[in-house]
Amino acid sequence: MTTLSQKDKAVQFRQLHSGPNILVLPNAWDAASARVFEQAGFPAVATTSSGVAASLGYPDGQRISRDMLVENVIQMTRVVACPLSTVWTSRTSTVSFLLQRVEFH
Repeated sequence: MTTLSQKDKAVQFRQLHSGPNILVLPNAWDAASARVFEQAGFPAVATTSSGVAASLGYPDGQRISRDMLVENVIQMTRVVACPLSTVWTSRTSTVSFLLQRVEFH
């Protein structure tokens, strides 16, 4: 697995949005699903809040803790080399926390 810097992944992700092909982002719910999508040839992977919650045994609707959310995303970043897109509504404090934690892994 080739390791790209966070900046390189951001540049790659941005380029995918303006490429000749439509960007299709499969929605991973855990590290295994993220890896399967990457191995299937997707150039980037996104997360699914509902899928992450369900995989942890919770209903959708911001029921999992911030730490559980962040740990799930960190696990995904450990197994994929491609860009990983995460969108979490109503969790603005999580964004900076997530960036701080993921950057060290």
